[in-house]
Amino acid sequence: MTKSQLRLNLFLVYSFFFVCVTPSSHAKILDYFKKDLSKVPTKEKLKTQEPLAKKKLDQALIYEKKGMRSKAATQYQYIVKNYPFTSSAPISQFKLAESFMQKGKLKKAFSSFQDFTDKHKSSPYFIKAIQAQYDIARSAQQQNSKNKLFFLPKKFQQSDLLEWFTSIIDNAPFSALAPLAQFAIAELYQADDKTSMAISAYQSLVDKHPNHPKAPEAQFRIGEIARQKIESGSRDHANIVSARNAMEDVIVAYENSPRAKEAKIALAKFESIEAEHFYDTGLFYEKQNKLRSAVIYYEKASKAKDPIVRNNALRKLSLIQGNSQTQKTSNPIGQIKKEPELKKDLPPSLTKESEETITNENKGPLILPPPPPES
Repeated sequence: MTKSQLRLNLFLVYSFFFVCVTPSSHAKILDYFKKDLSKVPTKEKLKTQEPLAKKKLDQALIYEKKGMRSKAATQYQYIVKNYPFTSSAPISQFKLAESFMQKGKLKKAFSSFQDFTDKHKSSPYFIKAIQAQYDIARSAQQQNSKNKLFFLPKKFQQSDLLEWFTSIIDNAPFSALAPLAQFAIAELYQADDKTSMAISAYQSLVDKHPNHPKAPEAQFRIGEIARQKIESGSRDHANIVSARNAMEDVIVAYENSPRAKEAKIALAKFESIEAEHFYDTGLFYEKQNKLRSAVIYYEKASKAKDPIVRNNALRKLSLIQGNSQTQKTSNPIGQIKKEPELKKDLPPSLTKESEETITNENKGPLILPPPPPES
């Protein structure tokens, strides 16, 4: 049989095989061909490679000691590429990553350390590699922050930094570096004005590592994000509630932390802001002549600790009550008989609206939604 006939027969066999196998088998076969086809050397070949790799490693270490880092890195790279299964490969991979880090090539360094953590999880250098990855990611984050301060373009993409910190957590989820990486992720989201994702990331740190030194700060920052929204002009009451709850958690769960005192001050401020919000909402409804809703919000504001807001709310309630009594006594008797019992305390302007919204006295007071944000 000629070579051409043999190739033809092999082609027909493989064609038949691919047609007959199931789709899942197709995927497995394709995955196989995508993999690195380098195989573990035989015991005899590995025995031969060990002294060769050891000699290269010793030479590389000498180069490094003499300050000849480029030559050392070349040797490390040679060992990793040609003797990946020898006992010299892990230290060579680690040293190669270190050389990239020393040169300031942070992307290459992080990737090289990642190769190390993927292949040599049992190495005594494993935690050192994770620490190096964290140092690289933090350095890149700080460089971005510095550039932002001086209005310079960022050196690193936020997506890269997020991926790096996430990899650190995945590589060592129970290490001391995992909560630090989680905190850094939250900071990245916060710096990028992705407030919802930042709050979620900070909350994840508090939930998973409640006793970590970063936990009080993470809890405080949840309240800070909500506070910033309020101070920027947000009239969403949910922000006030979120900020208040976050600060209360700081005070209760981390009463001995440096942030607890600040949380108490912030909490008092939030209570004042909330009272002002209730009072302003009451004013809005009063201007709309929707007195039921106005009274509800004035009553909430009347419980404020702030004496100015409290007294203003009480004065408004007194005026509305006095106007209602005056309106009731000034109506002729014939008109009072014609009005439904439910409406006797309301001014005539609310009669039509009340008929449309309230059909039974037992339904209670009418509570309308908060006013829309000011344009």
